[in-house]
Amino acid sequence: MEKIQITDSEAFVKQFIKEYLADGFGAMPKREIDILVMSLLLEYANLADKSNHDLSILLQSTESRIKSIRYEAKLKYPPDEDYVKREFLVLLARSQFEFDKRGIVEPAQGKIVFVMEDDYLRYAIQGRLKAKGMFADTSFNKEIVKISPDSLLAVIREFYGEEVGDQFQEGFAELMSGSKDKATKQFGEVMLKFVLDTAKSFLSAAMLALLKVRLGI
Repeated sequence: MEKIQITDSEAFVKQFIKEYLADGFGAMPKREIDILVMSLLLEYANLADKSNHDLSILLQSTESRIKSIRYEAKLKYPPDEDYVKREFLVLLARSQFEFDKRGIVEPAQGKIVFVMEDDYLRYAIQGRLKAKGMFADTSFNKEIVKISPDSLLAVIREFYGEEVGDQFQEGFAELMSGSKDKATKQFGEVMLKFVLDTAKSFLSAAMLALLKVRLGI
């Protein structure tokens, strides 16, 4: 069985004691302790990029319980302010383009498809779309999110600015102007380049390097 490796044991213990004793010894309910430990594991054990399935095996708990506690951990102990922007780039790099059933190569007719296990991230994106009168399709499976190019562009503009949004729009339109086979083969390559170029604009060198490791490049 894979072992959990804590990268900073001193910080892990210090933060745990601080939170556990905040309202007095023994005052924290078991559920809240589980949420705290999950938050600390995600931060200090390099588990943030693991799937809910992998975490359920590692932590010997059900996948549904892991998913629930993971979400509550982010609500109670929010990640850094760039978390959503950073994690959304990871999703973009791993996304796929789904043509409409007629196979028409037309940007407005297709969907960008994400596998999104992170409820915190999913609700953040859906909330921004809802505020703009848009929505993401999760009717088939809540973890499979489909967004129209226009909706995706709106999110990109809000997260990264108008200039980055223009760059995405131009690159995406050029990609879709060719054949369906070309668009299918080059979508991942074009998206990865966009993700790396965007990441360079707001991530530190260390965070950029970590992003590349997560993406396997």
